[in-house]
Amino acid sequence: MPRLQPRRDSPRNTPVAGVLLTNADIDHALGLLLLREHEMPLVVYAADETRAALAWLDGILARFCGIEWRKTSPEFQMLSDTIAFRTIELPRSIAFQFRDDSSGATALFAPSVGELTDELRNTVHGSDVVLFDGTFWSDGELAAIRPGARSARQMNHLPISDGSLDFLHQSPARRKIYTHINNTNPILMPSSRERAQVKQSGIEIARDGSEIVI
Repeated sequence: MPRLQPRRDSPRNTPVAGVLLTNADIDHALGLLLLREHEMPLVVYAADETRAALAWLDGILARFCGIEWRKTSPEFQMLSDTIAFRTIELPRSIAFQFRDDSSGATALFAPSVGELTDELRNTVHGSDVVLFDGTFWSDGELAAIRPGARSARQMNHLPISDGSLDFLHQSPARRKIYTHINNTNPILMPSSRERAQVKQSGIEIARDGSEIVI
């Protein structure tokens, strides 16, 4: 996105003010290496467990910009002048809820959900916008094409078909969006029955370049 491109007066910089990590999955964290030429240390918010698992990044980025780790909290803390955020603890991951103090709107980002905890349920129902784990359609999706592969639940992802679809359909959130979608998930196919079922439930499917205003 143009807003995230380096500024003209400083090609080794970026408008990205901070990075929030939900867990230490390699596909969540490798992007930090792409920001290694940043002039200032990268500000990264993460749980202690995530930071410990990503200790190897400190050694690599120390040769470049370095990392300024910041702790997360279940209580709202300010991310900027008008945006606050807090964490929702989940098994093997966390989710983030954001609050825009200028509008009062809230948004939830939960890309790695293995279980619908009571706190998560309450946060989903209390958010205006929800971006939710849409990694797999079914629990045995990977095993169907790669025998012996772990199930969705074993990989800490609640399947859409028998895990999150009905739950999100009942949520009063203004916008509900599936994100973190694996390339095996049939909802990516424009004419699939699964995609139609998701749309009929009032849930959007994330796409590159989307911009969400809360």
